[in-house]
Amino acid sequence: MRNISIRLDDATREKLDVLAQSQDRSRSWVVNDAIQAYFDHQDWIVEAIKVGIADAEAGRLVPHEDVMAELNEVIEAARLKSPTP
Repeated sequence: MRNISIRLDDATREKLDVLAQSQDRSRSWVVNDAIQAYFDHQDWIVEAIKVGIADAEAGRLVPHEDVMAELNEVIEAARLKSPTP
């Protein structure tokens, strides 16, 4: 592994210290874990975008009007179920 340096404001550093201590881990471990989780999330987003582009290119689309109509039905059903204040 190689070292890198980052600058943190006092509040962020305090949160990092509290989290590391609560998990009985080092600051380095917590930061490394957080960065890996960020990368995993970004990889998921990029893959989902690629799937969406492939669907669009293959013509697997739903017209905007159909989506909005279904969404409005869901909203109206939820409105009817919730108690009125």
